[in-house]
Amino acid sequence: MMRSMLIMAAISGFLAVLLGAAGTHILAPHMTDRGLQLYQTASLYHLIHSLALLGCGLLAPYAAPSPGAVILLKLSAAAFMAGIILFSGILYIIALFPGAGLHILIPFGGVSFMAGWLLLAGVAISKKQTGPRS
Repeated sequence: MMRSMLIMAAISGFLAVLLGAAGTHILAPHMTDRGLQLYQTASLYHLIHSLALLGCGLLAPYAAPSPGAVILLKLSAAAFMAGIILFSGILYIIALFPGAGLHILIPFGGVSFMAGWLLLAGVAISKKQTGPRS
């Protein structure tokens, strides 16, 4: 589980930087001001949630002794990936193709991001304390 989450985080982070650089250096002259703003928002959320995925991968050993925590961690990672695709991915598309008509899906991406963070909190809540520092 940890390995697959870390791989997803690394690929997502790479793509966030690649797409951010492409947007700034190659695509910006071809976008409207609103398109550039949307693209920058997509890039920011993409990069932040790539780090959230990394956090999920790094927390896997912490969650491992608790089956409930493992399930919540997997769901959290899946929610972050869904958010990256539905929020950032669609914003990238709309920034480049304003008439794409995909606006209705963006809120599902935002809800996915929020769900990912709540599920991640659930990982910590579901862990039983084993000592004073837990």
